[in-house]
Amino acid sequence: MRKPVRYKTFDQISFTDLLVYSKLPPHPFWSVVAEKVDFTFADSLCAFLYSGRGQHPYAPSLKLKIHLVQGYYVLSDRLAEEKIIGDLFIKRFLELPVEFFGFDHSTIALDRHRMGLGLFRACHLYILAQMYSLGLWGDQDESWILDSFPCNPGLAMVGTHRLIQQAALRVLQHLKRSHSGLYQMTQKSLLLSALTARSSLQSPKHEQLLAFSKLASEAHALLEWFDTPQVVEEFSQWTNTAARQKSFELQDILRQVLSENCRPSGPEGGSSVPLEAASPDADSHSDGTTGDSTEAIVYEKIPRANRSSNRIISAVDPNARIGMKTSRKRIKGYKTQNLCTSSGAILDVRVIPACEHDREATFDMVHNALTFWNIRPCALLADTSYGHGRQRNLLKSIGVEIVAPVPPAVNPTGLYPNSRFEYDPQNDVYRCPNGNTSSRKNHNSKLEGTQYYFGKVCKECPLREECTPNRSGRSVFRSDYADVYERAHAFNTSIEGRALLQQRSQVERKNAEVKNDCGVGASKTRSQNALDIKAVMAAITVNLKLLVWRLGGKPGFVRRCRLA
Repeated sequence: MRKPVRYKTFDQISFTDLLVYSKLPPHPFWSVVAEKVDFTFADSLCAFLYSGRGQHPYAPSLKLKIHLVQGYYVLSDRLAEEKIIGDLFIKRFLELPVEFFGFDHSTIALDRHRMGLGLFRACHLYILAQMYSLGLWGDQDESWILDSFPCNPGLAMVGTHRLIQQAALRVLQHLKRSHSGLYQMTQKSLLLSALTARSSLQSPKHEQLLAFSKLASEAHALLEWFDTPQVVEEFSQWTNTAARQKSFELQDILRQVLSENCRPSGPEGGSSVPLEAASPDADSHSDGTTGDSTEAIVYEKIPRANRSSNRIISAVDPNARIGMKTSRKRIKGYKTQNLCTSSGAILDVRVIPACEHDREATFDMVHNALTFWNIRPCALLADTSYGHGRQRNLLKSIGVEIVAPVPPAVNPTGLYPNSRFEYDPQNDVYRCPNGNTSSRKNHNSKLEGTQYYFGKVCKECPLREECTPNRSGRSVFRSDYADVYERAHAFNTSIEGRALLQQRSQVERKNAEVKNDCGVGASKTRSQNALDIKAVMAAITVNLKLLVWRLGGKPGFVRRCRLA
């Protein structure tokens, strides 16, 4: 039978503590939060993390408050420790004695790791529920707003050569820490000199190519070594399941990095190409070894233009990707999706790779919030990126209308736009400004639409120069969701539609608070999970700021009245 958990309690507050805290004025934020929000739900929510035996742990409600302080002031673990020791307002909020300084930075970090993303999300929902009971959100005429902003964590961008080295070294270092026997086998049976050799950009081109080929060969050999019968048998006897699973994950990362950045040399793929000596001392290589000047290059780098846009950019954080904010501005890392209400309460935040399209998370986030709260918004407001026809139909199936601008069909040549062409739904053809009709069509499943071609009739058309420079004639694209877009455009131009679109600016302020004030936009974390936790704590902080602003009265400190 599981024993009930008893949390560590502090001694009764002393007269000194009472005297010090009574002299402090009410804090404009922490005093209101302590009065209006009940954090004791965390004690029962996180009770399963503790056994009930041994030394009593600190209450999870106290630890949640510490993480809240850390998120509010954007502090590192060490600075959070100093804040708790020296700030009397924080000590009073945490209900700690004045002389207490028992929390260290490692305790804060370990507790964050123990709670994990799921429990932090649960705490966010509990606080949202208390805000709902206070009437701060959830009105029937309330809209939901969805938007994203870029997050650039502290990732060290490295070249292809160094990226492969890092991925391979992480496999070996994990073996060295977790299974010394397997690690000793790698040192005896594999040649791994290229994994630690440094390449210089000042070295001759043929030496750089040869060094990369050696590195890729040794990395491939390391992966094949794991498939040998002796190693497979040793792996099956590995009792530490978590460490074994971690090794498999690191091997998969290395395998993906190799497939995305290198390939067998030669036009046929797999044939080795001998490299002629470019200088008299070409047999002296950068790694200190000597070899034949015509040594074959087995692997080569994939040209940058041919690499996948969804490739791994960091062996430390394999989920990070490169995306485009604009045609020239890149995002290195992630994007944060923010679902909030028109009243300013953040319902959900989600961190996604930078290369993922914004609209992919639309239905899942809205459906989860709708199912959990059983509250249906009057509309979902978003920008053009979220207004794709598929998302509109999916949201309509659950009773949510999305209000977002419809992108116009612009002709990139600057000539006649598609709006000059009239669609005939009965005959499924287009009619051009000269009265000619399209002769054939072709459906494109990838673009989710149909291309209509006019063909030969364009050759003798007097409007050809004003319509198209294409020798094959003009073509017009019609989306499968054209009817959906027409209805959306009609609603957006109505009085009701324009009024709803004006409410979308609320999400920009919330994005600025989460990104800039709470430090999510330029976080120093190195994993998607850690950034997700930071985003959830930022959402809780922003929601509590809304609570204080709506219920706290006049902001600022209440000072003593001057005596006559």
